[in-house]
Amino acid sequence: QFLPLTLAMCLLYTMLPLALTAFP
Repeated sequence: QFLPLTLAMCLLYTMLPLALTAFP
């Protein structure tokens, strides 16, 4: 069964590097 938590984790790991690059 697909867990929404997995999607949230993927989204987090995608957004985190972008946030770190936007605000060094």
